[in-house]
Amino acid sequence: MSQNWDLLRFFLAVARAGSIAGAAEQLAESSATVGRKLRELEAELSATLFDRSVSGVSPTSCGRAILDHAEQIEQQMLLINEAIYDDDGLLTGTVTVAAPSGLGQTMLAPRLRELHNTHPGLQIKLLLSTAKVNLLNREADIAVRIGQPGQERLVGRKLGSVGFGIYASRLYLDDIKPFETVKDLDGHNIVAASGALAQTAQCREFALLSERCNVALTTDSLLAQLEAVKSGLGIAPFPKYLAQAHPDLVELLPGQLQTTADLWMLTHPDMRNLARIQTVQEFIFQICQERQATKTLPASGMKPARPTAVSA
Repeated sequence: MSQNWDLLRFFLAVARAGSIAGAAEQLAESSATVGRKLRELEAELSATLFDRSVSGVSPTSCGRAILDHAEQIEQQMLLINEAIYDDDGLLTGTVTVAAPSGLGQTMLAPRLRELHNTHPGLQIKLLLSTAKVNLLNREADIAVRIGQPGQERLVGRKLGSVGFGIYASRLYLDDIKPFETVKDLDGHNIVAASGALAQTAQCREFALLSERCNVALTTDSLLAQLEAVKSGLGIAPFPKYLAQAHPDLVELLPGQLQTTADLWMLTHPDMRNLARIQTVQEFIFQICQERQATKTLPASGMKPARPTAVSA
């Protein structure tokens, strides 16, 4: 069974990644090893499981036929491992958490030592890439997302709402009269957003308010935008949880940005009952509860709730 499962997990990784190279990255194996394991499974089953092309791989009819069965076996192996860990009385294993970069750096990373001290056998893998992970393809175990969930079959828990504001550094504001109306923004330097960042609701709203401003920098990185504003280059909108982690930033025209977004914690339904997943989810939820209590995360929607199914 263990050898068959070993081959099947390589099969699942390739099916989810859509390429041998992508599966190799997920599994921390070489492409040669992934290709060899895949050929072993195909030889064992006397079937071709993937069609190969220059753009990647796609499951054949045989591959699609065994995909559901392989996922069921994967779930059983997870439960077996969980039972072993529970019997030892310790939580072990890796939990992959994906989160927006600013939120992960300011809210999660500084607190992970507490989780480690309580559960030293747990290893947290924190993904802060701008790319949105696909939980259905098991690219992460838990995702914290700003905005309405967009995948079907996920289990979600609403953590609260994120507010946004317009910020500048104290250095930039030296010798500048206070901002009283939106018109006072006219002629000031802004650090504008580009790419996917420019499509966020807060950046679209700020773009309308700052049409008469001078664009000093354009970037597709929230953290680059933050550092530029902190240096005194100009003005930009930020999530309040991010800005409030930097005392040198000052909010301008409080309440002017009307944008708010729900904060969700999502996981695959097959993972929801695993003890290590539940433990990390509860830890993240408690961090958000504390943020609510200190008003660094708006309380709207922030209340204990059972996980619920969410869909696109």
